[in-house]
Amino acid sequence: MLFVWVGILNLASHTVSGRPVFTDSLPSTGYLNQKDSSHSPIFKPATLILPAAFIVYGTLRPVIGTIEATDDTLYNRVLRNHAAFHTNAEEYLMWAPSAAVYLMDAFKIKTRHSFKEHILLDAGSIILTGGIGFGMRLLTGSIKEYNTNKTEFPSGHAANAFRGAEMFHQELKDRNAVLSYSGYVVATAVGVLRIYNKDHYISQVIAGAGLGILSTKLTYWIFGKVTRHVHHP
Repeated sequence: MLFVWVGILNLASHTVSGRPVFTDSLPSTGYLNQKDSSHSPIFKPATLILPAAFIVYGTLRPVIGTIEATDDTLYNRVLRNHAAFHTNAEEYLMWAPSAAVYLMDAFKIKTRHSFKEHILLDAGSIILTGGIGFGMRLLTGSIKEYNTNKTEFPSGHAANAFRGAEMFHQELKDRNAVLSYSGYVVATAVGVLRIYNKDHYISQVIAGAGLGILSTKLTYWIFGKVTRHVHHP
């Protein structure tokens, strides 16, 4: 599936409005080198509203009865109608969006950053997502509303999947805005599977999605700040 996905990206990257576009016409060192980074926007606070809202939504489960009722209703419905359902597919699927970034490197599909920069951005977002997520679990671990039915807040699988989906989006949005959102489809599938596996409430999945997106956005902001400082001290 991953190779089919990147194959579509490869075809799309070579054709714009019916005309062939050769990836070799762009520098191999990444998108940042195509522009004077000092003139490009570093950070748009408005882009944090949605992921922050996702996190806040999940966090408010203990104090807003509607959120808890929605969680319980969906959980019990899945338990009743799909009691025997179980899969480990999300264990692998959650890495697909970030893996697709490296496949684009392998197929020489041009993105905003180079392969080496992708490694730094990927590692940075993993550290940020994992660190914040670990802190959130420490804070909520003793609060029963977050941990009923042996669930944990937030969903780590959803956080990782949406972390990669946001990275994929950031790397491809300037070349193909529509396809850049395809990683979110895969990440959403991961969240759905966590719910159907009875491992998380929907509010925990939503909060995990917000955490992953927010962490990647912050990683790109930090990376941009450091890069600009290096090139324009």
